[in-house]
Amino acid sequence: MRTKLRITAAATTALVAALSLSACGSDSGSKASDKATSSPSASAPATTGGASAGTAGGSGESGGTGGTGTGAKPAHSTDKHPSKKPGSGSAGGSGSGSGSGKAVTCTGSNIKLTATPVARPINHVLLTATNTGKSTCYAYNAPAVKFSNAQSPVPVDKDTIPQAVVTLAPGESAYAMVRTQGEPDGTDPYMTSQVVVYFQGAVGMESTGRSAYASLSKPVGVVDAQAMVTYWQSSVSPIEAW
Repeated sequence: MRTKLRITAAATTALVAALSLSACGSDSGSKASDKATSSPSASAPATTGGASAGTAGGSGESGGTGGTGTGAKPAHSTDKHPSKKPGSGSAGGSGSGSGSGKAVTCTGSNIKLTATPVARPINHVLLTATNTGKSTCYAYNAPAVKFSNAQSPVPVDKDTIPQAVVTLAPGESAYAMVRTQGEPDGTDPYMTSQVVVYFQGAVGMESTGRSAYASLSKPVGVVDAQAMVTYWQSSVSPIEAW
């Protein structure tokens, strides 16, 4: 009987010990599991770190240095995209010209003038003004024409105004036609073989710059009261039958 009690007591003690060990193991495993759950994985970026890297990557998209991870520029970076740097793209191209091509007014300083009597219509002289300068020039309005013995410039025909100011690149020419006399009215013309032209500016009818002279290949008869001149034209066609 005493032997049975001892065996039973020993069995009870062993059972209690086993239960205690099981409980400790369970508690220890639970704590380890809780610790693993609360600590971030070493191989995965933290949530805040991932957001920061994503923001930096977005900033890099406009800065040309985008990317995630170490070395990405902060979101407030003010760097500009390389294509927007001065000297590149359309802005850079627009500044590549030089100032030497600035347009000027056509005057006797940059114009060679010729005066040619024409067969048809009769009593007409064609003026040709050729740009001999290095820059583009504007032939404004009409030439102020005076023949050698005239007291005043020849009147201008207002019906010949061109649609735009005549612009002459170097080597190009402008044209104007002069009528030296009209229908006979009993007035005797005077003969001349030289013509002088004064050039006008953009504003007003006053002459500007140097005048230009031209000698005619043969003398022509002029009646001041009947003489008239056209505006400068970019080609002869609008005035060849004037």
